[in-house]
Amino acid sequence: MNRTPDVEDTLRRTLRQAAGQAPGLPAEAAASQVEARYRRRRQRRQALLAGAAVVVIAGGVAGGLRAADRAADRAADRAATVTPDATATAAVSPPVSPAQSHAPSYDVKPEPIGSVWPEALREVPAKTPEGKKIQPILLLDDDRTLLVSTWASFEKTDALYAYDLDTLALREITHVVTPKGTALFASGFDAAGGHVAWWTQLKDGTAQIWAAPLAGGEARLIGSRLDERGLDKVEIVGDRVAFSARSGGVFTVPLGGGEVEPLENGAGMHLLSWPWIGTPGPYSGGEGAHYGLIRNLRTGETDRALARDGEQVHACGVTLCVGSSGATAFHRLRDGSRQQELPGGMAWTPPALDRFHVATIPYGEDSVGVVLFDLRTGASADLGVPSKRTDGGVSVMSPGFDDDGRLLAYPAGDTLRVIDVTKIR
Repeated sequence: MNRTPDVEDTLRRTLRQAAGQAPGLPAEAAASQVEARYRRRRQRRQALLAGAAVVVIAGGVAGGLRAADRAADRAADRAATVTPDATATAAVSPPVSPAQSHAPSYDVKPEPIGSVWPEALREVPAKTPEGKKIQPILLLDDDRTLLVSTWASFEKTDALYAYDLDTLALREITHVVTPKGTALFASGFDAAGGHVAWWTQLKDGTAQIWAAPLAGGEARLIGSRLDERGLDKVEIVGDRVAFSARSGGVFTVPLGGGEVEPLENGAGMHLLSWPWIGTPGPYSGGEGAHYGLIRNLRTGETDRALARDGEQVHACGVTLCVGSSGATAFHRLRDGSRQQELPGGMAWTPPALDRFHVATIPYGEDSVGVVLFDLRTGASADLGVPSKRTDGGVSVMSPGFDDDGRLLAYPAGDTLRVIDVTKIR
C-alpha cells in the first residue's frame, strides 16, 4: 500500500521521543521494534483499535499515535447549510476546564472500568453471526446505535452496519465500493444528518469522497480531488461534506454530489472540527504543534497556542494542548493557563472532550495496563485491554477515541467493549 515519507518520519520521531523516557532500553531500539510492527499496518485515523501500538520492554514504555479528538460541540452545525465562503456567525461555547487533579500511583492498577463507571460500559459480541470481526467506528446520534464495518480483507472495508447495542441486531447500511486501482481503502468515516461519508484514494493520487444514507442505500461517489498525499479529515456539515488535504487546503462538496469547492481562507489549512481549521495539520511532521494556529470559519477568530522557552507543545484541540517540558508531560489551555501534569507521560493528542485521557501504564517490571483518566475529577479506571507476552516483554494495543471524543471500543476475546465517556458524570 502506498505510504507517504512524512508519516513514517513523524512516527519515527514520535516513537523515539516516547521510548527515550523508558528505562532499561535505548530509545533507538524501542523505536525500531514498535516501528517494525507499525510498518505492517496503515495508519487509519478513524480506527479505534489502531489507536496506539504500545510495547513494554524491560519495564519501559514506547508509545505510538492515537486518533485526534473532536473538541468542539457540533450540534449547532448539524442542521446548517454550508456555503463555500462560510460567512455565517455563531457563538462558541465556553470550554470545560479540568479541575486540579493529581496523577495516581502506579504501584497497582485502578479498579476496572465496569466497577468505576458501569454506566459508561456496554459489552456486546465482537463478531457478526457469520463470524466476521466487527470494526467499531463511532456512536450515532442516539445512545444505543454504533456505526461499524466489516472487512473483506485486512483494512478493506466491504460493508457498513448500524449495530443496536440493546438488541444486538446488525442492520446493513451500505456496501462499501472499492474501485479498481484503489491504493488506500475506505477511511475517515463521519456520520451526521442521516448520512455517512468517507474517502478512498486511487493509485494516481485521486482522493474520492463517498456518501450513503444511514437508513440504507447505495454508496455514491460525490466528488474527487487530485492530491497524492491523500486526505486528513472528512466531516459532514449540513448539506455538504467538508474535508482537508494532507498537503493543505480545506474544501467542501455537496452531499448530493457536485463540484469540489475550496473554502475561502482555507488554503494551506486543515480541518480540525467544524467550523475550526488550523495548521500545521496532523501529518505535518516536525513543523510545530499540530493545530497550533486555528481559525474559526464563521467568526474569523484566530488563536495561536502559547509555547514557552524550553518546552514542546505537541498538539492542540480547540481549547486544550498537550506538550512536555523535560521529562514532564502536561496539558493546559491554549493560552498557557491551567497547566497540569498529564498522567501516564507523553501524549500526542489533547484530552478527549477536554477531559478524558488514555495512557498505557507499567506496573512493576512485567505488567502493563491501559487506563482511562478523568482529568476533571482525578478518577481513573483500568480498561482491561488484553496484553500479550512477547520475547521482549509485553505488548498491548491501546484504544484511541473516535473523532467525536466520545467513544472507546476494543475487543476482549469474543466481546466488544463499548465505552461512551459522555455517560461519565
